[in-house]
Amino acid sequence: MATPFRTNVARAAAVGLLLAVCAAGGSASAVPVSAAPVSAAQDPRVGPLFLAGTPIHVCTGSVLDSTDGELVLTAAHCIAGSGGALSFAPGYDRGVPPFGLWSVSQIYVDPAWLRSQDPQHDYAVLRVAPAGATLPTTVESAVGGGFELASAPATASDVTVTGYPTLGDGPVSCTAPTTSTDSYPTVVCDGLGEGTSGGPWAMGSRVVGLVGGLDHGGCTDSVSYSPAFGPDTLALLDRAERRDAGDATPFALTGTCTRS
Repeated sequence: MATPFRTNVARAAAVGLLLAVCAAGGSASAVPVSAAPVSAAQDPRVGPLFLAGTPIHVCTGSVLDSTDGELVLTAAHCIAGSGGALSFAPGYDRGVPPFGLWSVSQIYVDPAWLRSQDPQHDYAVLRVAPAGATLPTTVESAVGGGFELASAPATASDVTVTGYPTLGDGPVSCTAPTTSTDSYPTVVCDGLGEGTSGGPWAMGSRVVGLVGGLDHGGCTDSVSYSPAFGPDTLALLDRAERRDAGDATPFALTGTCTRS
């Protein structure tokens, strides 16, 4: 089913936080037949982003391998303000956060996203801390490790995309070869709709993309895009690891996707 939203704008607006709206429609060229997603075994490194204090999850994030173990990757269009209205639930399964909830305390986005919301820089690094408790651990330690952030893969590389649909209680996952659309890595997988923005594109232990970029990740449930990870993405991680001052981001611009 086609949808212009990868996150639920109406619900987010109700609590004062705009998350994600698809932008102009785009179609992948020379894409393969769509692969079918499957309900995924819970990867402890991947989880939904909740509007804090609510049962509504609106995007997906993944734990990064980092020097301090406190960092999570998601799409920049999922974040507004300082991120303080969000919490992360790694490994979430049927209403249960097995590793607890983690509050977003700081966010880092690329300068090009701050200037113009450049879709090739639609990624954000979040610093998280345990919510409501003082635990002598980090999110990376709690879940047993994180993804190594890496550059975009070559075309025709198999990636596994995982995300948490807003209306579901568990993740869906799909493995498919990448193509390219106007320099944006592209995968064709049915069922990656609302809530899967920010979901990691993994190759083994490396995260090489996420649902985002062109059209905020895609205007249909069957074609998903990613910004092309590269030196700027790695530089953003480096800034977060240095614990530099974080950013405050504007609401994501409303796009021109239309329902079909």
